[in-house]
Amino acid sequence: MAEEQSSSRRLNRRRRANIDGLTQYVRVSMSEQERTRLYVLEERTGRSPSEILVSAALYAQSSDSLAERRALATEFMAARRYLAALSNNVNQIAKHANATDEFPEEARVALGRVRAIAERMNGIVDGLAG
Repeated sequence: MAEEQSSSRRLNRRRRANIDGLTQYVRVSMSEQERTRLYVLEERTGRSPSEILVSAALYAQSSDSLAERRALATEFMAARRYLAALSNNVNQIAKHANATDEFPEEARVALGRVRAIAERMNGIVDGLAG
């Protein structure tokens, strides 16, 4: 059973994302309990052992881990795409309002969404500022 688990772990090894520059290898000694905890963390987060250990070592003093920063960047990019789509709607509404001198009710909804996404983006930027 232990051999089966060990071989399946070797087959499922994850690599760290591309590393800039030459790769340096560091050997780390740990107890069986620590290795088990690291394995559980790998399974839970889907990250490689290298990424987990490097993140913990380099970002331990700041509360930002590599995964948290990536999640924040992903959220920021999603908010940016959503804002771009909303800006197209606002342009269409403005064109209609200018052509007909009427401000449609949908415009109020769209502008409310623009304000909400702008507040969300401000929150993300505040999170980046720490």
